[in-house]
Amino acid sequence: MRVIAGSAKGRPLVSPRGVEIRPTTDKVKGAIFSMLEARAFQRIDDGGHGGPFPFANMLDLFSGTGALGIEGLSRGAEHVDFVESNSRARNSIQVNLARTGFVEKSKIFALDASRAVSIFRGHYDLILADPPYGDPVVPSLIETLGGSRILARGALVVIELLRKNPFPDSAGALHLARARYHGETAILLYEASTD
Repeated sequence: MRVIAGSAKGRPLVSPRGVEIRPTTDKVKGAIFSMLEARAFQRIDDGGHGGPFPFANMLDLFSGTGALGIEGLSRGAEHVDFVESNSRARNSIQVNLARTGFVEKSKIFALDASRAVSIFRGHYDLILADPPYGDPVVPSLIETLGGSRILARGALVVIELLRKNPFPDSAGALHLARARYHGETAILLYEASTD
């Protein structure tokens, strides 16, 4: 497992032993960030603001090793908040942030993802969520995110889940912009309204 692009490209990342974490594969990680960059370029074509990685403030839910948020930092994000309830996984995030030099651009929260979405007050341009496959919280988490005050105008939300799991086409301010499949994995890209 490594950072695949940006300023920390090639840096290896650690994963905690004895903890049930399913790190996002490099292939799926590449697909996620390819979708994000394509959406950013589409916004430029639509006359909006964008760029190769125009997401300044990110939230990484179910962070695990922190690989997704760290990938965002490597590509140019200004700050990432990591939310992870498992203490050993949080330790791995600390190690990985130190290895990649992004400690000052991040904060780690020892919280359940649903609780974080309910109590956070910041606005995020990009929210990444990689819950455990089969976690029944996913549909309700999407609903909670759609009604949350943490979404910046036009924010993007990426959810990685098992392909066979149900998911809504819309939830509050969020609508499904794209779904992409890699084997058993579904990558859902939701976009928040700009109103």
